[in-house]
Amino acid sequence: MVRYDDISRSLRRRAPALHRLALGPWRLVRDLVPVTAGYWERRQELRYYAEVVRLARAWAPAGGRVLDVGAGPTRVLSRLDWFAERVALDRRWIPRQPGAQRVQADFLTFRVPRPFDLVLCLQVLEHLEDPSPFARKLLAAGRTVIVSVPYRWPAGTSPGHVQDPVDEAKLAGWMGRAPREQHVVEDERARLIAVYASAG
Repeated sequence: MVRYDDISRSLRRRAPALHRLALGPWRLVRDLVPVTAGYWERRQELRYYAEVVRLARAWAPAGGRVLDVGAGPTRVLSRLDWFAERVALDRRWIPRQPGAQRVQADFLTFRVPRPFDLVLCLQVLEHLEDPSPFARKLLAAGRTVIVSVPYRWPAGTSPGHVQDPVDEAKLAGWMGRAPREQHVVEDERARLIAVYASAG
């Protein structure tokens, strides 16, 4: 399988001027041709996505505005169709999702003009050298926040994970408080899903 992001990174290193010239047309092609579709197609039936949607329905039944932080190539926002405004945010390119706005930005510098009704952050914190500031900003960005992390995956078994193993205590330390609800969901590997909601 061709890894399009790997090709882009290689071109950026070897021929930065050519990479800059190709970036606009390349983004257009990626929007028109689902070159990253395989990632979501392989993962969309994972139980943890269904659990996130169930929790979103339970904790934010009125909908409103939802932000998916670190959305990447997932399309979980398409399952939250009761929300009038859906925003996918990532530092990297984000494929189109019907009914969702895409924002390519660093979440830590992203300005949240007013809190979202729901913020999702799925399988992101374990990649960060210092998850605490990121986690606290999630809480400030939304009235309800749903976070998922790999649950007790052994250190060194997943590329890019710098925080494994993660458990309830580690996640609570990053977030600065205990969740209102949490579950461990088993797919091919376990994930911890936690809900943080404003009082009242």
